[in-house]
Amino acid sequence: MYLTALIGFGNISANYADDEKMSEWFQYASHIQVLKDHPSFEIRAVIEPKEEARINAIQNWEIPQVHENIDQLKDPDSYEVVVLAIPPKDRLNYILRFPNLKALVIEKPLAENTEEAQKIISTCNERGILGIVNFPRRYDRRILDHLKNLDLECGLIQGAFAVYGNGLHNNGSHLIDWSRMFLGEVSWVQSLSSFNSLVQGPLKDDINFPFLMGFNSGVILFSQPLNYRNYRELSLDLWGTKGRLSFIQEGLLSAFYSVADHRFSMNNKEIKNDSSLLKIMDQGFSIYNLYDELGDALKNEKVKIKSDLYNALEVMEIIKNLENSFLNNGEKLYIK
Repeated sequence: MYLTALIGFGNISANYADDEKMSEWFQYASHIQVLKDHPSFEIRAVIEPKEEARINAIQNWEIPQVHENIDQLKDPDSYEVVVLAIPPKDRLNYILRFPNLKALVIEKPLAENTEEAQKIISTCNERGILGIVNFPRRYDRRILDHLKNLDLECGLIQGAFAVYGNGLHNNGSHLIDWSRMFLGEVSWVQSLSSFNSLVQGPLKDDINFPFLMGFNSGVILFSQPLNYRNYRELSLDLWGTKGRLSFIQEGLLSAFYSVADHRFSMNNKEIKNDSSLLKIMDQGFSIYNLYDELGDALKNEKVKIKSDLYNALEVMEIIKNLENSFLNNGEKLYIK
């Protein structure tokens, strides 16, 4: 078992685990749930500035070491795995406090900016630290089944549509990574508004605006933000030559619509939008599957991490270009 420290015990780490409604859908909604159950990791310490969360970690999760700040940690050289479930500021400083790290689990975004992200990657490369970023849809086995069978189900993708909210750096990053899974690498981006934006999300000054993403495949994705004060959604809608595949309810469900004879036009086909095949995805086990992969990679260097630091940096580069397009009146910007 790899000795593990969890930095940050707020919403992602504790409140999600205590949410009875979320537990109906997510067997594993947080890092702490996985770390208490997974046979490859031993959670030994929690660092958390909020007193209420520290009490929770001690009383309800029985963590041996619980401290307000990293300076109070007694034996940082004994930890092999660190989970950074904190805001992106100063993450590199936390990494440097653990001299014998073998692996790092990070919540997105990787850092405050791409320059800092590059420093984290360089440090991990120099010290031989495995890095994995929590983009859970890359570890949803049923979403991956759809990806494997995409050509069979949908044929050639003609276009894609999406909605997101609660911040471009926050949920927007999940959407961008998710779309890259199914549509390939992004070649250009373009904001569709230089004035119609919404500041909303858990990350400071995170904004939401409509945008286009063009992929190397030639597919274009249109994305529209939503105000989460009305309702939540994070969806990806793929229109192919053989059918339509939609991921809805933030990825909890997929809906497939097949092609059929058009109901009122003799010589045409239609998508049966009034008849879908609904399936429940595997989001409740995605984060556990992420730790499965990390444990395997620690034991076998041939195991490739699907959501590594370079992948997270690519998402950050795309977001940076989207923000630059927004600031420059919707200029179309090509990804280098």
